[in-house]
Amino acid sequence: MAELVAVERVGDDLFEENRLKTKKALPALLIVFLLGTLMTQAFNLVFQNIGDTLGMSGSAALLSTLPGIVLGVVCMLYGTLCDFISPKHMTLFGVSSLIAGSLLGFFGSFNFWIALVARMIQTAGGQVAGSVFLVMSVKYLTDKEKAIYIGIYNAVYYLAAAVGIFAGGIITSIDWKYLFLVPGISLIFIPSLIKYTPDISAEGERIDGIGITIFAVLAGLIAVYFSFPSLTLIIAAISVAAILIVWILKAGHPFLSRSFVTNAAYMSVVLMVFMICFFNFACVPIYNALGDALYSVPLTEVSSWLTAVYIFAAIVGVGSGPAINALGRSKTLVLAASLMIIGFGGSALLLSKGFVVLSVLACLFVGGMTIAYTPLYDTASDALPKEEGGRGIGILDLMLNTASSIGMAVYSSLIINKHLSAYSPIGASAGEPALISNIFLIMSAVSALSLIVFLVFRKVTLKHLL
Repeated sequence: MAELVAVERVGDDLFEENRLKTKKALPALLIVFLLGTLMTQAFNLVFQNIGDTLGMSGSAALLSTLPGIVLGVVCMLYGTLCDFISPKHMTLFGVSSLIAGSLLGFFGSFNFWIALVARMIQTAGGQVAGSVFLVMSVKYLTDKEKAIYIGIYNAVYYLAAAVGIFAGGIITSIDWKYLFLVPGISLIFIPSLIKYTPDISAEGERIDGIGITIFAVLAGLIAVYFSFPSLTLIIAAISVAAILIVWILKAGHPFLSRSFVTNAAYMSVVLMVFMICFFNFACVPIYNALGDALYSVPLTEVSSWLTAVYIFAAIVGVGSGPAINALGRSKTLVLAASLMIIGFGGSALLLSKGFVVLSVLACLFVGGMTIAYTPLYDTASDALPKEEGGRGIGILDLMLNTASSIGMAVYSSLIINKHLSAYSPIGASAGEPALISNIFLIMSAVSALSLIVFLVFRKVTLKHLL
């Protein structure tokens, strides 16, 4: 008995030591992640200028799409690797890659392809900080602290988006090669990251290199498909998915165990992420369509309102953690889905009431999606053993990006559907008003369906976690 008590005390002391270190390392990680995210926003604004300057106008979009594909893959990959590799080593690799990409881009700015490779390296490096931040939050913090830091992480994403939009004019007026140097600020935080990031790796557990590689290829094929759709990619993705399933079933120690993939509670959260985040990427395009097609609002004014929406989302993100601690995960998720239903449905019903009213409603549906992120990730982390938390986060990230990409593809097909513009069941005028109103109704219906599915899961697979 005495030995058992001693072991428990050592375990508690080690957890407390890592907890204190983590809380000191997280602010620096968050800033590095913010810098990487800002670079994504900035280069999405200036990629055409870069292409024009370097005589590669037709290929300029690659500066946005290829780093985006890299981001979709590494989000999953880094989360998974955090279960096997020390967070400190992962972080130092990420910051080194971020700096290396920045220097390569700055000194190679005379060549389009060098700049493209540099952006891909920069993107891959910057995301390490974000993945490590999330994994450290779910592994080394208390339940109440975990919810707060997941909310802050989500808020930083929207803050970066707001800054990127607001600073768009300034960014386009700067010689673009100097944008590559902005992440150099992260050098300041290396001493803090070395000192405080926990140096803990899985003991006695080998990395399933083959399984992780197969999964990374699958994630890559999915990401590439949504930028360059083709039947060949679909067939390839299905084939690789089949190989992955066989590997999980037949390999001795696959990185995704049978208990992982049959974890009903975790898989319920994965499905919830798919449904709630389905129209995540479509929120901005439909908002822009409102301003342009219905109200002829100048793009600069639309950007200003969109900045306000993102700032609201960032504030809501910060408050989502305390909301969970006060209301619980279940009520917070119901609140999030309800805001999305009201925001999307209200936009359909009040389409003619002015752009300001619609901007307020945009705050509701974007805010609802922001609130949902924290309880979903928080619940998923508790549905799995601590040692599988990184894999859990990585797969949720993959599902979020995949769902959002599918939703964006669906939105793109809806916005050109002539049948939707011919008639509105709620009385909107034929043409653009009927089209946009009907799309909002579809978005609201998907949100309502996600709420119904959650209420079912709450009683069946998630009752012990909510």
